[in-house]
Amino acid sequence: MRILSLSVVVLSVLPPSTTSFLSPFATFSRVSLHSSKDEPSPEPTTSTSSSIKNVQSIETSQEAEIIARSPTGGQQTSIIQSPYVPPQGEAWKQGFFDVPKLITLDATNTIIQLRSSVGMFYREVLFEATDYNARLPRPELFTAGFKKAFAEMDAKYPSFGCGTGMSSKEWWYDVVKNTYDNVPIEEPGLREEMDEWLFDEVFEALYSDVFVTEEAWELRQGALEALSHFVQWRKEGGPAIAVMSNFDERLHAILKNLDVYDAFDFVLTSREIGAAKPDRRAFEVAMSRLGLTKAEDCMHVGDEFSVDVAGASGAGWHAVYIPANGEQDIPKVGSDNMLFSMVGDLFGVLKMFGREPENRIIVTTRPILEEGNFGFHQKTWTEDIDENVGPRTPYALPDTEKKSWEGPGRF
Repeated sequence: MRILSLSVVVLSVLPPSTTSFLSPFATFSRVSLHSSKDEPSPEPTTSTSSSIKNVQSIETSQEAEIIARSPTGGQQTSIIQSPYVPPQGEAWKQGFFDVPKLITLDATNTIIQLRSSVGMFYREVLFEATDYNARLPRPELFTAGFKKAFAEMDAKYPSFGCGTGMSSKEWWYDVVKNTYDNVPIEEPGLREEMDEWLFDEVFEALYSDVFVTEEAWELRQGALEALSHFVQWRKEGGPAIAVMSNFDERLHAILKNLDVYDAFDFVLTSREIGAAKPDRRAFEVAMSRLGLTKAEDCMHVGDEFSVDVAGASGAGWHAVYIPANGEQDIPKVGSDNMLFSMVGDLFGVLKMFGREPENRIIVTTRPILEEGNFGFHQKTWTEDIDENVGPRTPYALPDTEKKSWEGPGRF
């Protein structure tokens, strides 16, 4: 039998009686077209789609075969339907998982985010420490220096030094020190002052002040409103809500300063667990907090595919991928058979179970004031949900009399 190198797509052109064996998802099914005779095919006079007519018989099997005869003569054609393979990222549509008993959320870029690049904070705190007199490189160089220092330290002492006898503060001390060492600072005398006394003050400001407070962190857009619906769902008998993040123990303070800590049943960090996602142990510890024994009763939501999605899926959980920057493509990481769901934001998670709000606040602009960059006022997660969205206070001015150019006065 001579095989033709022709593939077509059947667009529901067959009568209902001939497609009864197809799954409801097979509206667009890729098939193969081959000849049943060895002699050359006659020159086609009509399109491929119009020649698939006169269906004679159907075999209702996993790969059903449709026998058709071309109107141009005795040429007989077979069409083989390939097995339907659901697209990745739609596990929730396929019914693989039921309503979970536990939903854990990643922290960074799922609930919270940095207000600016990490390099901007490293640069500005050092700039402040020099009384705004030093000439410093652009923030991108500080960011690159940080990424290099962090990656090297994490490879040497994972989970922020857990199990090594090193405190997380000591772990970060080396990261911050190496970050500044990686940056080409050419201001005369500044490097010497950093080595003698200035670095300790800069580190303390970064570790204990900037990266624990709202100066560096903010809730992601829509996170507070979505969280209020998760809490309402839990009150009505829904799943427990928790945070599981590759973070150090300062995450507790950050969530408290952002006034959302009490919304969660528990908060777990990789430093406290002693293992970081995608390690299976992290997910097992989360299950043990509620005494759960079935992995399919749990869901994890996060923005890092290789960490959150691959880890949760590998542990048997329902993994949900929320791209941090709205990407549409699925990263080429892991197996093609990996089960997970992909949504746009936390409201997409609520929609899986019919819990999305009827009305939703969509922030399109943010006011930039002399005192800084402030988000729109929203109801706190503890308030009852009101579906009747009305006018809201657009922003709240900070309760301070200091001018932005005076700085926070840390040094």
